[in-house]
Amino acid sequence: MVDTGSRRLAGASAESTSSRFIIGGFGPWELTVPRTVYPPREDTELLGRALLRLSGRQGSASEIGCGSGAISILLASMGWDVRACDVNPFAVAATRGNVERAGFEDFVSVEEGGPGELGWRLQQGVSLVVWNLPYLSPPEPDSAMLEPIEEASVSDVPEGWSNLLLELMDDGSIDPECLVVMLHRTDPDSPSTPLGWIGDGWSCRRLDGMRIGNERLEVMCYWRPAAGNPMTVVEQCESTMDEAKRLDEGGWQRVMSQSQTSGRGRGGSSWEMLEGGLACTWNLPRRCLDKHSPGLIQTAIGAAVSDVLECLVKWPNDIVTSDGRKLGGVLLEASSEDRCIRAGIGLNQSKGNVGDEPVAGWDESIGRKSAMQVFEMLDCSISSLFENHPLVPCVSDEDLLVLSWRALSKSLSMGADISLRGEPVRAVGLSPEGHLIVESAGEEWEVSAVGGLEWAPAL
Repeated sequence: MVDTGSRRLAGASAESTSSRFIIGGFGPWELTVPRTVYPPREDTELLGRALLRLSGRQGSASEIGCGSGAISILLASMGWDVRACDVNPFAVAATRGNVERAGFEDFVSVEEGGPGELGWRLQQGVSLVVWNLPYLSPPEPDSAMLEPIEEASVSDVPEGWSNLLLELMDDGSIDPECLVVMLHRTDPDSPSTPLGWIGDGWSCRRLDGMRIGNERLEVMCYWRPAAGNPMTVVEQCESTMDEAKRLDEGGWQRVMSQSQTSGRGRGGSSWEMLEGGLACTWNLPRRCLDKHSPGLIQTAIGAAVSDVLECLVKWPNDIVTSDGRKLGGVLLEASSEDRCIRAGIGLNQSKGNVGDEPVAGWDESIGRKSAMQVFEMLDCSISSLFENHPLVPCVSDEDLLVLSWRALSKSLSMGADISLRGEPVRAVGLSPEGHLIVESAGEEWEVSAVGGLEWAPAL
């Protein structure tokens, strides 16, 4: 909660406000905010609530654009050692004063600068980076609405402030498990979009969001899959599912191959891999099964794959083109003795034929990308859903259902016809178990297996 009141500081040349900041049982803290410094507002509370969802270890944190110091004080109260920075010297002074009044001067240091400033870099070993990104649209060149120092604090830049930070994240002195938490304006679009980070191979998970007036704000967190450790690559194998059983336990383990001789499909069927295709398997943590049903995990992975490949998903696990040709599939395996659940994906690179059946390839939808490029895109997407990062909360069933239904709805919107035991039906939703809910003549059924279900693509 933020309460603000205006007062003039003795000897000050500009008006300041006094804000009372309290969030999630932390505080209250009385903050003094000069006129040219961004004060704590609803977006500050949103970011603070998201940070309180983080768990696990504390260590070295960096807050960029610290403003009044509210978030730095919150981080210090949570046990982090904080280095704060801001390009606005009035914000630096305000944060120092507010940190001292809150009693955290031994845990928060403050400096002037930030991304885009010559020579500025993150501190060695930093494991958490936080930024309430400036998200106002860049002002017109003739605009006199903001003073230059205010403009730098609250306005985005054409190349996106978040992309300037991304350029600094390959520094080898940063903790490889470093988590980056940023508040973005996602509607309307701003230059600081999550897409730059996702496209660079970072996993991404949403922590919180809210709409303020006509703007949608979302707090996203980013990390390198497997802390940057590479996947296991085999030239040829019988099945990547079997290879995954041999991987070390713990961490984000995955294996890929461009040639497998005994790939498995649904119901014990075989998966014939065309030359140049991709077979890969992830060892998902066992707690995924404790938290989500296997059916929902499978539909969510299918949705993620269809998003990456810009194609469609056919419930429950086929990746297809708009004309119904199969491009790939998703398969889950686990036993009571396993400490993980294996998620296997098989994909074709180019169109061809398996027996008499025509099949599609990813080069029809996303162009001529190598198997390694496609794997890295998939790894980022699946890690975003299921990797255990030491600080990040798990995704919810609701998030997986939304993702799965959105992908399925895309297929349905293309005009796919569904029938159950020869009778036409209409898909109306997914159950928490990932089962397909269909309706006909006012009656609904929950379909847990594909037996009796026919899915005909739009012609």
